[in-house]
Amino acid sequence: MPHGDFSDMAALGCLIGGFQSVLYPEFHFQSFMGGKNLKMTDEMEMLCSMVGGFMIVLGCMLFTVRWNTINGKMSGLACIGNGMNMAYRIFALDDKEFVFRPFYGYAALLVLAGLHMMFNANPVEKKPKKA
Repeated sequence: MPHGDFSDMAALGCLIGGFQSVLYPEFHFQSFMGGKNLKMTDEMEMLCSMVGGFMIVLGCMLFTVRWNTINGKMSGLACIGNGMNMAYRIFALDDKEFVFRPFYGYAALLVLAGLHMMFNANPVEKKPKKA
C-alpha cells in the first residue's frame, strides 16, 4: 500500500486535531485574528471531546485504507458533507460572522480529503491473468 498521498496528510491532520480536541478542547473556543472568544460550557467540552474521538477514528481510516475510485466515492462524499456542516455550524455559532477558528481548518481538510478520495484516488489494480 503506497503512502504519502493526500489521504495520509489528511489522516495526520485528523489525528492531530482529534487528540487536540480530546486533550485540549478549550482551543476550539479561542478566537484568532481579533474575534471574540466563545464561552465553553461543560456540555460543549464533552461534545468537542466526542468529536475528537471520531476524528481519531477517521484519521486511522484515512491512513490504513487504500482509497481508489471505486471505494472512495461514498466516503469522500461523507467527508465533504461533514466538512461543510462543520464550517456552517461554527459560522452560525458566531452569529453568521466569520471569526477564524480551528474548526474551519478541519472542515477544509475534510473537504479536500473527500475530493481526493472521490476524484484523485489510486487507480484500481487488476490482477494479472494466469495462463
